Amino acid sequence: MEQPTIFEESFGTELLIRRRSLLPVFLKVYIWMGFVLSALFFIAILIAIGFSARMPGRYSQNALGYGSLAVYFLVAILFAGVLFSNTATLWFEVKWAIRYNWVMGGIWGLLLLLGIFMRTADMGEFIMVGLTIPYWVMIYNIQYQWENEAVSAREMNSKRL
Repeated sequence: MEQPTIFEESFGTELLIRRRSLLPVFLKVYIWMGFVLSALFFIAILIAIGFSARMPGRYSQNALGYGSLAVYFLVAILFAGVLFSNTATLWFEVKWAIRYNWVMGGIWGLLLLLGIFMRTADMGEFIMVGLTIPYWVMIYNIQYQWENEAVSAREMNSKRL
């Protein structure tokens, strides 16, 4: 077996850890489920908006005006975008992805607490929290290595050159 030389392209990169390799298989499954759920959520909202725009209203011909359709469309983009961005930043190895997930999780937790105090939270929200606990535990376990020791594929390729 030959020793690597300084003239090889991969010299010095064999000790680098890629961020995606830190992701456990179960977390990768969560990430792909997040991709699929965000797409399905966005499509379902668009279909619901389309049906509600066609339904006759109580006092007018359209139940929703163009202004409220635009608001619903923007809300659909926002919710699907947040779910997609939580998982996509991890998949594409962005260094600040885990901290971004903590911020979004904190906002989600505050909204859940608000729902509990206003008595609008239902059992589905608690089930969602229960299903995402493993996700939060897994990203907590890899946070230090993710931010301090590992590199993305782009950083690894730039260090090779």
